[in-house]
Amino acid sequence: MNRWSAFLFLVFALPLPEASVHPLAWNLAATLAFVVLGIELRSRFIEQTTRSLPDLPVTLAFSHSALPLLLIWGVQCWVVLQWATFSFSPYDSLMSLSQGLFYASMFTLALLLVDSRQRVRQLVWVVVAAASFQALYGAFMVLTGLEYGFFAAKEHYLGVATGTYVNRNSLAGLMELSLALGIGLLLAEPTRYFGSARQRLRQLIEVLLSKKVILRLLLAIMVIALVLTRSRMGNTAFFASLMVSGALALVLMRNKTTATTVLLGSLLVIDIAIVGTFFGVDKVAERLQQTSSQTESRDEVTRDTFNIFLDNPITGTGAGTFTHTFPALKSADVTSFGLYNNAHNDYAQFASEFGAPALIALAVVVLWAFWNGIVAMRQRNSRFYQGLGFSVTMAIVAIGIHSTVDFNLQIPANASLFVVILALSAVARWAPHNSSDESSSGRKRRRTGRKASV
Repeated sequence: MNRWSAFLFLVFALPLPEASVHPLAWNLAATLAFVVLGIELRSRFIEQTTRSLPDLPVTLAFSHSALPLLLIWGVQCWVVLQWATFSFSPYDSLMSLSQGLFYASMFTLALLLVDSRQRVRQLVWVVVAAASFQALYGAFMVLTGLEYGFFAAKEHYLGVATGTYVNRNSLAGLMELSLALGIGLLLAEPTRYFGSARQRLRQLIEVLLSKKVILRLLLAIMVIALVLTRSRMGNTAFFASLMVSGALALVLMRNKTTATTVLLGSLLVIDIAIVGTFFGVDKVAERLQQTSSQTESRDEVTRDTFNIFLDNPITGTGAGTFTHTFPALKSADVTSFGLYNNAHNDYAQFASEFGAPALIALAVVVLWAFWNGIVAMRQRNSRFYQGLGFSVTMAIVAIGIHSTVDFNLQIPANASLFVVILALSAVARWAPHNSSDESSSGRKRRRTGRKASV
């Protein structure tokens, strides 16, 4: 297995064992990611030495990502400092450090390995395949009543889709990210009809026999699974991000075609009016209508978590310590007897655990990626990279909305996919228009280097 295949394997496999929430799963994934990153860097250092290059041979996306690389690895150094000095639970901070190093490695690997359009397509298809499996499995369990998760009978969230995840909202988060990538790929490769009626008919038949129809079908299946999760904010975040990103695309993209507008409109109409009608979007709407401050305790938990941050604004309580710090520091009006593993608000939890310095660093990385997505849609002449910029923008908007009431970024499978998408923002903005040249020339240099060394 080469390094690229190992990276794709990680992306596909992470959602399977209950979204890799168990320490064994994420530590195994982290070990593989560290090994692949080490081998990749060693290969590039050898190439630099063999060819007497002044700089390390890297992709354009990597060379333009010095700031986010510094910040994301700097946050891991901050967690080391927390663990060694002021963490409320050093063991939990050490476990969180393992996760953080894993995410930083995935971010770095994406910048180093995604060096061509072909690899972008392969990565998107792997993500779509992984999400489609989760969608089909989750929908099958709901529609048949079997109610199994990952090789075990479900104890919670019966009657709603969870796939092999534990939490339906986390599965909804995976669907949001995967749908963003899939829709972006559809926009990246638009269908153009021209010529006589016979030619147009031939073009239509070619489209119907192409991978685009398969992709559109898989996206519809993922929307069905998203509706079947009955996740209120998951569905809200998806449709809101699609509308926001679609509006931005129509305003920003150069050389827009009618097909682009039709595609974006059809996604909303088909997914809401048809898919939602048959698979129960009305039940999601009913859950939204029944939501109030009297029926939910998340607002009190978020308030108390933010107060914990105000008590430790600089140092935080330590990465990964929420589970152990919140019960002792919560207010009296939070009366639930259940254990809160997460704050149901990623912003508040990151702030309380990491403190302001790391929170600002992570926010800068996300804003950097969001800006890259916007610039790619506006300035790139390549429809392919405009579509990738759309994917990045939609994914960030969706998770940004969903994170106000849930904890998708505390789930290793979702968080790792999110950082990979952040890295793809640099590919969308800076990859050469014909990025196959970058890829093929890099591989040619490596072959030449190997021959020289022999």
